[in-house]
Amino acid sequence: MTMLYIIGNGFDLWHDLPTNYSQFYEFAQDALDELESYFNIDITTSAPWCDFENCLGTYDWNLLYEDHDHTDVTAESFRPSEAYGLEDELTMQADELVQTIEEKFHQWIDGIDVSIARKKIKFNIDARYLTFNYTSTLQVVYGIDNDNVLHLHGRSDSMDQLVFGHCKTMAEESELDENGDSNRTMFSDAEGAAKYPFYALQKPSDKIIAKNREYFESLVGVKEIVVIGHSLNDVDLPYFQEVAEKTMGCRWLVYYYSKSEEKDHIRQLIKCGISKENIRTCTYADL
Repeated sequence: MTMLYIIGNGFDLWHDLPTNYSQFYEFAQDALDELESYFNIDITTSAPWCDFENCLGTYDWNLLYEDHDHTDVTAESFRPSEAYGLEDELTMQADELVQTIEEKFHQWIDGIDVSIARKKIKFNIDARYLTFNYTSTLQVVYGIDNDNVLHLHGRSDSMDQLVFGHCKTMAEESELDENGDSNRTMFSDAEGAAKYPFYALQKPSDKIIAKNREYFESLVGVKEIVVIGHSLNDVDLPYFQEVAEKTMGCRWLVYYYSKSEEKDHIRQLIKCGISKENIRTCTYADL
């Protein structure tokens, strides 16, 4: 029987590794505090990692724009060239904002020592592994061969690009109005520069699925899927939908911490098209 393990951040937390986002905040507090005003985010909380990713989608470009917009179009001294200066300033500030979050995230992940973890589960020797984690806990602690593990969002010790982000969208004004006239103003490009972090911090799930198309196609023969440590959040749900589509009729076993989490897991899997009869749940005490 072919078995697939899907591993999330809760797996590393279960192994007492410091991978929740309150620990990320502790690592990068000074830098993140400077950016917090642009996000509706309580970054000090001990909530699941996905909540941090979701909060990246609360970025308010208007706040960045207002912080750096010192133009006054009603002033006699105003010149249209000031719009270009504002665009340049916002481009620089937006780039720095994204770069700060990405650099601090990479530095934090790179500093996590997985060798301190100890084995807590016996894996099926012939299984395959799809992990959302950036750490190499499976390889280092459990001796799983790299060829059997797909790090969907990158692996920190392999110089991979590490992927994280939100799944929200932004309503954009149409290029043309109802009469076919342009909606653009002299400040449109400056506004676009301020919006950049929202798009830069989006998780490109569709592109990642397309990049790993061959892998997902190869899951056709999988008969059992075990999910450990993943919250089945909406950000990552497209991946689960892709797996479910390729493994129709497969049995799913999902581990949970609390009864409310158990209900959420079942509901999310059903949203992926998985029959409730094919879903079993267990607590971590059963592992």
